[in-house]
Amino acid sequence: MEALFEVSAGIDVHRDTVVVSIRKRDERGREPVETRTFETFYDALGEMTAWLDEHDVGVVGLESTGVYWKPVVRAIQLGSPKRVIWLVNPAEVKKVPGRKTDVNDSQWLSKLVMHGLVSPSFLPSQELSELRTLTRYRTRLVAEKTSLKNRVLKEIESAGIKLATVCSDVLGKSGRAMLDALLDGASPPAQIAQLARGRLRTKTDTLERAAHGVISSASRFVLKQLLARLDQNQREREALDEQIQQRLAPHMRDVERLEEMPGLALVSIAAIIAETGTDMSVFGSADELAAWSGLAPGSNESAGKHKSARTRKGDKYLRTMLVQTAWAAVRKRGTFWKQKFGQLVRRLGPKKAIVAIARKMLVAIFYILRDGVRYQPPEATRPSPKSIRRMVEQLEALGFQLTPPPAAAPVR
Repeated sequence: MEALFEVSAGIDVHRDTVVVSIRKRDERGREPVETRTFETFYDALGEMTAWLDEHDVGVVGLESTGVYWKPVVRAIQLGSPKRVIWLVNPAEVKKVPGRKTDVNDSQWLSKLVMHGLVSPSFLPSQELSELRTLTRYRTRLVAEKTSLKNRVLKEIESAGIKLATVCSDVLGKSGRAMLDALLDGASPPAQIAQLARGRLRTKTDTLERAAHGVISSASRFVLKQLLARLDQNQREREALDEQIQQRLAPHMRDVERLEEMPGLALVSIAAIIAETGTDMSVFGSADELAAWSGLAPGSNESAGKHKSARTRKGDKYLRTMLVQTAWAAVRKRGTFWKQKFGQLVRRLGPKKAIVAIARKMLVAIFYILRDGVRYQPPEATRPSPKSIRRMVEQLEALGFQLTPPPAAAPVR
């Protein structure tokens, strides 16, 4: 079997220990293996890196399971920045038969890497890893905000307060002011209704009725706690946004190009760059990036016929953000994305259609980042001849008589 590397190492990672196997190929084609076990404390990982340096290991392979691989990779990167690290999908390793013990796992992985029987996954740089930490934590804060908001609505509805019936956003400026006044308990409903702003001031009579209710002492305490957590959530998101903007500074030219695409804002662009980076050469093609993100359809072919299949598993953070941006894009009037969504939704339904739009947006992002070009809206697609015939038949069924336009005179 042909070898891609003369020396390779496989690491089987656990919480407390790592099993490292170094495989060397000699002149006779034999591959002797030496295996050692190290603890996962920082100093022990330094000893592991020094041992890899002693044997001139050029490539290291390990599985991307859990979070235990991250400090191992960081120790290798700090100890030997030029060493190649193959972060391997465990599902791909399982496809190749091998024995399931810790020692044999590391030895088998070193063999797979040496002969190129597995493919490395995208390994973000330390800069991207930090940006990912911030953007993913921001995603959790947004989810927490939604949960807290729903809990507030549940409590006030239980108390008979019907602000949600009148206000589109109970926690907006008007709703929050009225809610704080209700919890203080010192203002009558008529005075609370006067706290409305903007268009809500035309609904003061209805707001006065909505402010009537009975808030128990327990509900009052819970609501104050929930509102305090919402305020803390807002402060944390603002601080996070400042940190994210600082780390986006080296990529501002790419950010400005991406902001021209409908549906993309600074928050979504930061999340996308954190997951993919700006160097598209690591993915090879737009199709590979779509497959890695989990937006490419699966393969289901039998007897030469292609059948519908679920999308593949991929980066859930990137997929979720792209679907959200796709919904924002298709809601903007006069855009290609809205027109394309209208064509797809009739045939696929809204869920599959929005995934298709998200994939098309990711393809556009790929070329913008790869080529360093500005966003150019695709030309409006013309209806197919089949669609034209169907629309003509519908009009004729309604009693309309259609006459073709006169043929243009030939140009001499």
